[in-house]
Formats: sequence, structure tokens, C-alpha cells
Amino acid sequence: MSLEPCPRAILGGTLIDGTGRPPLNDSVVLIEGDLVTAVGKRGEVEIPNGAELIDASGMTVLPGLIDAHHHFLWMGMRMIQTVSLRDTKTLAEAVEKVKQSVTEAKKGEWIVGSGWDDSKWVERRYINKYDLDPFSGDNPILLSRVCGHLLTLNSKALEIASITKDTEDPPGGQVDKSEEGEPTGILRDAHQLVGSHVPPPTMEVALEGLKRACDHALSLGCTGVHDAGLSGFEIRAYLKALEMGVLKVRAYLMWREDLSESMRSLGLLTGFGNEIVKLGSAKLLIDGSIGARTASLFEPYEDDPSTKGLLMMPEEDLKEKVKRVHKQGSQVAIHAIGDYGIEASINAIEEALKASPRKDHRHRIEHCEILTTSQIERIKQLGIVPSMQPNFAGEWSGADGLYEARLGARRLRQNNPYRLLLDEDIRVCFGSDGMPFDPIYGICSAVNHPIRESRISLEEAIKAFTLDAAYASFEDDLKGSLEPGKLADVTILEKDLTEIPGDEIKDVKVRMTMVGGNILYTKG
Repeated sequence: MSLEPCPRAILGGTLIDGTGRPPLNDSVVLIEGDLVTAVGKRGEVEIPNGAELIDASGMTVLPGLIDAHHHFLWMGMRMIQTVSLRDTKTLAEAVEKVKQSVTEAKKGEWIVGSGWDDSKWVERRYINKYDLDPFSGDNPILLSRVCGHLLTLNSKALEIASITKDTEDPPGGQVDKSEEGEPTGILRDAHQLVGSHVPPPTMEVALEGLKRACDHALSLGCTGVHDAGLSGFEIRAYLKALEMGVLKVRAYLMWREDLSESMRSLGLLTGFGNEIVKLGSAKLLIDGSIGARTASLFEPYEDDPSTKGLLMMPEEDLKEKVKRVHKQGSQVAIHAIGDYGIEASINAIEEALKASPRKDHRHRIEHCEILTTSQIERIKQLGIVPSMQPNFAGEWSGADGLYEARLGARRLRQNNPYRLLLDEDIRVCFGSDGMPFDPIYGICSAVNHPIRESRISLEEAIKAFTLDAAYASFEDDLKGSLEPGKLADVTILEKDLTEIPGDEIKDVKVRMTMVGGNILYTKG
């Protein structure tokens, strides 16, 4: 005979419950089984005899944080397979790390690196093949910029991929070439030219990657992720991880739109699954990134007037794809960063809704960074969910940062305008896109946005990482707030966020993380 798990009571912390309500001091959260059963102030909630007591005095109690846009499985696999260039301070340092990997690799073995950010380097330029060729020899090299929209290849990798001076730009992408017409090794949104030549990950690597990613997420207080743009192999990896008990966080799987027809034929639409793994939205891309100068703008880039960015597909194609997914009854999530790309996305969603009206569609625009006033009005009217990444503001919106260099002072004010969106009662969900993955840093970045008029409150930032992230996956009735009847996904932070300066939020560590009432992480 199995015994019922004893109730747990989290006592004494400052509760920020995810709804946007003011914090509740000296709180009690009662958990029985996998559900929250009571919430209130100490002395007002009856605690059953024999309940396990968790003292959260001086700490903050939150709903489990949800990263609403991540490449979670990729992150885990990169922990195993790639050279991390994320924290390099100079191009020379990054190149030296790659050089060391070449010395340790077998002849002909691919060297894959990721996470480099030229905007943080003193050189302020992209890596190119000329930086890599002197030491790489027979080892092909592929280095992915932090945004994932720009790759650098050495000459050996260019040779394997048959990229020459005669190679034409692929649809929606660009092969950079020198004045002499030779490829420099830089590919902008043109991964398709080389991806098939890089050895794919095995299922064993994918499962180990998910295990490591889950452990890392729990240490950051993250109990749920929306994993964006998954292939069939990657979806199978999630299902296998669920079967094996490897998956410890809840996952909303955003599948690549080109799987749409096969999924429809099997009846696999948005919402299929359970409380741990659920099929989410069809993911599409209409533009690239600001860092790679491939986000699609109405006006040219400030630091390169020769370009307004790229469109990944003709606008009519986007409209047809959105209509098809919408008509099937699924949710769409369109990657759109630049104001022109956002305009095209709004137009596509609007046409789909006119053709097949549906009230509670919750279609999303991922990133949704550079917004006009009229676009904000249309987003509200159409019920679109902006899925945004406040860590981007923290990383690149400061004085002399990447955004100002790319956009100039005027357009910088249009960038990530959280306050304007929330003032229109638009439900905004927050994620990280893994740049970097850290919800606490994201909360801090939203509260301390470098553009003062775009700042939001602590409660609003937490709501975007909890209840509104759950709303974006049609799960706000199930999770995202600490209220009776909701899943007991809980994050406890070691300090009271209401008692410290706003710029210190990013340094606060997680003390404990629960998923479904089970303690899956404790500090130390």
C-alpha cells in the first residue's frame, strides 16, 4: 500500500504570486500532492499536523519561472559538443580557444563553437576565415554567433560545403564576399548551406543534453520552457526523455512549420500532450537578428546604410503558411525582430483571422523588438502575444551598446518597449532565447531597462515569466501563479527582492526549486 506524501508548508517568505498583485509578507503556501491548496498570511492558513515545514523567512517565494522562448535542447547538447565562446572578451581570446580545440581534435574532425558576441569585443568585428585558416588545416570549423543568425566557417568547411565565389545567396540568406568576390567565411541566415555536412547529434547526446539542461534550469528556478523550432528528431528526444524520467521541467514544444502537414495528418496539433510535455506552436521565421544585421527594418541600419536586413521568405509565402496552420487549429509563433518583419507578421495573422475567425488563438510574435505605435495598437486589437526577451535589453541596450550602434538614437527608443505594451493591457510573455539563459537576470533587466520609460515593476516582470508565459501556452489555468488548485511549481530565492536595490536582483541566487510539489533543487 502506497502512502500519500505529507503536505508541505512554505512559511514566512515574501510571496509574489505571479498574478501581478502586490507582494504578501510573512506568507504561507500549503502544498498537498502536486497542487497548491492554500495561500495566505501566517496565522490565516491552517497547517495540517505532520506537514513538512520549509522556512522561507527573509526570502522570496515565486511560482516556478517559465522561459517562454529558449532553444533548450540545443543548449544542453552544446554543453557536450561545442566550444563555448560566450564569455570571451576579445576576438583574439575566442580564436585562441578554437585553436586549442583544434590541437586536441582528430584530423578531419569538425570543430563547432558557439556564443561569441562581437559587440562585447574590443575589435568590434565578426570572426572570418582569415582568423581561422592559419591553424585549422584539415579540421573544418563552424562558429555560431550568440544570436545563431551568423556563422563563420574556415576554408576547409567552405570547401566541404562547396561554397565558392560562384555560390549565390540562398533564399533569405547571404554569403559575405570580399572585394575580390571570395567568400569570407561569414554566412548570414544561411545555415542550410552547411548544416547537412556537420555530423548530426545522436539520441544519446540529445538525452544527456536534456539531462544537463534540466539540471541547469532547476538551479535557476526555471520549471518550464518553451523550446522553439524543433525538428522531428528533437521532438522524439523529448518524448524519449519523458519516458526515461530524464525530463525534469515542463516543456512546450514549438515545432518547425515544415512539419505542419505530417502533424495534421496524425491529429497532432497545439495542445496535444500532458502536463510535462505538450505540443505547442508552429514556428516560422520572417527575419534574422540585429547583431547579424539581418532583422528586417523599414529604414537602413545606422552602422551599415547599404542594408535594411533580410526577409527569410516572401511576405505572401508567410501569409499562406500562417493561414494553413491557423486553419488547422494550431497556434503560430513568428520570429520577427525588425519593425518591417513585425509589420509583415501582423499582416499575416490579420489575414488568417479574417479568413477563419477564431477568438482565443494566442498567436505569438517571437522577439517583437522594434515596434511602432500603430503596431502596438494592432497587436492589442488582434490579440497577439508578444514573446520578448528582457535579457536582450540588459545585454545590448545600454549606452554605446549594440542596439544604439545598429539602430541609432531615435529607433533605440522603439526597442523592447515593455512599458508601452503593458500600459495597453497586452499580455507579454518573457523568455531568454538563451542569451543568456537566466530568468532572474531577465527580471532584473526588465525592472532596470536602460531606457527609463520602458521599465516595468518587479511584479509585472515576474508575471511575464510566470502567469503570462503560461498564458502563451494555453496553460494559465494550470500553472503560472501560486493559487489554490494550481500545480505546485515553486521557486524560492535566497533574498527578499522587495528589500534590495533593483540592480542587485540579478545577483540573487535560487535556494529551492519544486516541480509538482517535489523538491528537485536545493542550493548546496
